[in-house]
Amino acid sequence: MADHNNDSTGSVASQQFVRQSTARVIGRRYFLGGAALAGFAAATCAGGSITRLTPPTELPQTKVDELVVKVCDFGARGDGRKDNTAAFQKALNAAHSAGGGSVYVPAGKYLFMGHLDLPSATALVGSYAGPPSGFFGQVGNGTVLLPTEGRGKPDGTAFITAGGASSTIRGLAIYYPEQLSNALEPTPYPWTIENTPRLAKPEGDGAADLSIIDVNISNAYQGISLATRHYISRVYGRPIHTGIFVDQCTDVGRIENVHFVWSFWPEANANPHLLAWMQNHGTAFRFGRSDEECVLDTFCFQYHTGYHFVQTPSGSCYGTFLGIGADTCHCPVQIDSAEDVVGLHITNGQFAAYLGDDTQGFVIGPKNTGAVNMSNCAFWGGGDLRHFGTVQGSGVVNLIGCNFYANWDPHNQGEPAILCDGPAVTISNCLFRSLPNSKKTVARITNRCAGAVIMGNTSQGTPFNIVRPGKLPKSRFQIHSNIAIG
Repeated sequence: MADHNNDSTGSVASQQFVRQSTARVIGRRYFLGGAALAGFAAATCAGGSITRLTPPTELPQTKVDELVVKVCDFGARGDGRKDNTAAFQKALNAAHSAGGGSVYVPAGKYLFMGHLDLPSATALVGSYAGPPSGFFGQVGNGTVLLPTEGRGKPDGTAFITAGGASSTIRGLAIYYPEQLSNALEPTPYPWTIENTPRLAKPEGDGAADLSIIDVNISNAYQGISLATRHYISRVYGRPIHTGIFVDQCTDVGRIENVHFVWSFWPEANANPHLLAWMQNHGTAFRFGRSDEECVLDTFCFQYHTGYHFVQTPSGSCYGTFLGIGADTCHCPVQIDSAEDVVGLHITNGQFAAYLGDDTQGFVIGPKNTGAVNMSNCAFWGGGDLRHFGTVQGSGVVNLIGCNFYANWDPHNQGEPAILCDGPAVTISNCLFRSLPNSKKTVARITNRCAGAVIMGNTSQGTPFNIVRPGKLPKSRFQIHSNIAIG
């Protein structure tokens, strides 16, 4: 597996190629450092003349181990008008043919009427040394790519196809100039970035080890489609239909510090039609087959579904999800399928259900067969929060040390905070808080429930009421030591 803590993405180019190439060779340590990226920002492609990439005088000259080419030297122009598809592809191919290297894109707005193929061992690097956090609907600073191909074709070719091994996209923003924030509904487009086994090239390790770092995808219809090994870090934005989709990953994908929130496309919030569409149809994170997926510190806001776990022809997901959050969603966590053996482990999550009718904090569907473990998570909501959670299927579910805080069942129809309607479930050391002097049902056990351990919990503001389908055998149901406080 590639070491994603190492920023080197290419091999040493021969001295003969360096002398003949229009590119300059510079030291890896300087180029990939923040100081170097800031220094190169002045070398823009937007003007009439092309500024060559010249190493600073303090550049270490002792070791040459990174090839860097500049898109301007291949005819790219960051003026927001010229089609840069051919120029970028030539630059990427040149770096790949040299054995690997980085293609540097200075600050500017680069229009694309076609799509790009990111080859093996190449890096497409923009001017940002950190995750771009601005809104790119207006002319701004930094490296901004403007794709237009695929309008109305969600199954078309992705804007950037990462079909080679060990490739990187870093330090840039991607904004769809024809995706209008004042539209009644969004315009479908293909994936912004796609990395799947069906795109694998004959050489190398397929499409494995794609890295996407410090990238903003503000208004894409579909954000990033991932498979095989991947490393996603510090990706910001607000994709409309789907933010990130993972499937066909058989070996430890990693996703961390991804934030899909309204502030990266604020104009859309002023349009009630488009906002309602996203809240009724949008999904921030979707996981199909992924073995040992590691997700850390991710967040989304105002989507229909925050985290959706599904069954695909390849299988379903197992892995660890730590410090994840979904705020103001119709359903923050929906688990249609978790992998049977290891299952899902969600820890320190924060989930708020607010949008629409019949909102729920989490739903574990009737076809799920895998184990689900949620510990030290917080759930809250408002409006028509029917349940905090529905537990169905046949996979064992454990809720340990979680905090449930809201006035669930607002119409007083006897709906429980947790509906136990299928698998064996453990609810332990949790806190249920509602309005003072309310009479809510904390849990309901149906006759389909295989077993339950409900112990050591506390309710505040309501008695600890549990509805049971008659007398339950103690061999499968242990319910005791739960208290209610004022």
